[in-house]
Amino acid sequence: MLRTPTSFSEGTAAYVRRHFALSQVELGRWLGVNSAQVQAVEAGRRNFSPQAEARLRRLSDLLPPRGPALPAPEALPPLPPRGARTAKEAREAELLRRRVRRCEHLARQLAFQLETLALQDEALLRRRQGVAALRLALATPPLTPDPTTTRPRKKPGWPASRPMWRPCPAAGAAGAGPPGAAPPALAR
Repeated sequence: MLRTPTSFSEGTAAYVRRHFALSQVELGRWLGVNSAQVQAVEAGRRNFSPQAEARLRRLSDLLPPRGPALPAPEALPPLPPRGARTAKEAREAELLRRRVRRCEHLARQLAFQLETLALQDEALLRRRQGVAALRLALATPPLTPDPTTTRPRKKPGWPASRPMWRPCPAAGAAGAGPPGAAPPALAR
């Protein structure tokens, strides 16, 4: 439930709070005091310490001046009519317009290049972060062996010199053997 304040403070602290849209708690944090102190100062019951007053003065220096608004700038005199130029002025004006168009074109190109470089910079930063994460992950050994990456052990009692394959008796001389081995008839 919102309550309407019973009095409106016009002190520097209230003016600073209103201008910067700060709550009493936020202003109190900035000044190094609690919100109850800010409330008491705004109500006129207490004063800030010299340190808090100095910090408040720094904020109040950033405020726009109080009082009436600045007057509107004077209107400029109207431009002379366009047809009142000499041939030399017309030539210079055309050259100037061309130069302005060229500069605007170059500015658009540079803006596009800047946007492209910013995207490339973001991508490079993500790649570098990924490389750093991969290096860290690869540098630390796994805590437990991964069953999918470990080699299966040979059966106990299976000598290392014994071949892992046996020719099928039905294959006979049909060339049964390990891949890349010569057929039995040619092996002699």
